[in-house]
Amino acid sequence: AVTQRLGRFVILRRLGAGNMGSVFAAYDEQLDRKVAVKLLHAAPIEHATRRMRVLREAQAMARISHPNVVHVYDVGEIQDQIFIAMEFIDGTTIADWQRQRPRSWQELTAIYRQAGQGLHAAHQAGLVHRDFKPENVLIAPDGQPRVADFGLARLGGETAPARETQESEQSQAVLKIALTATGMLSGTPRYMSPEQFSCGPADSRSDQFSFCVALYEALFQQPPFSGSTVAEVAAEV
Repeated sequence: AVTQRLGRFVILRRLGAGNMGSVFAAYDEQLDRKVAVKLLHAAPIEHATRRMRVLREAQAMARISHPNVVHVYDVGEIQDQIFIAMEFIDGTTIADWQRQRPRSWQELTAIYRQAGQGLHAAHQAGLVHRDFKPENVLIAPDGQPRVADFGLARLGGETAPARETQESEQSQAVLKIALTATGMLSGTPRYMSPEQFSCGPADSRSDQFSFCVALYEALFQQPPFSGSTVAEVAAEV
């Protein structure tokens, strides 16, 4: 349950929900505009960790000013409810756009090229998305795609644990997770790069790998790597 107001934002309706929280359409009374507000699920025990993750997402997106990246307006905390206010895109995702009707390769490459430019802008800002996929790219009514959901983004200089033994243990744990349990992974198995499966450091090349998997899937209407479990997909990759 959420209140009908978060500070100056009036909650209008829920747009969707994920592992970290829910996204609502809201009205910014101060600036007289409609926005999207991402509100974290209440979890007192993990409050500090979740708060840092939202702040990291907001800071990552706020560093980028590009027509193919969703703009962040504000981030804050009201009565232990952490929120991030961002540009409202009254459109659809690339995933849904692809399912609406058959798309030509020219249409697909054109839309993915623009999404790639947004991803490149993130890389130039020193960021790694770590979870690029069709569901994380929004298409506005004007047809302009915008990369969203930088919740897994990390500064390019950050790395996974350095000790090989620790990485190996993490990798083994990841491979035992069911394919659908994406909330426990730093990415979505269907689009993850080899280094993400091995819990190694991810950089811009990891995003490029995920981008190419998504584009391949769009063009050929099937993923390049098959498997019903994380381990099977990882083996294919």
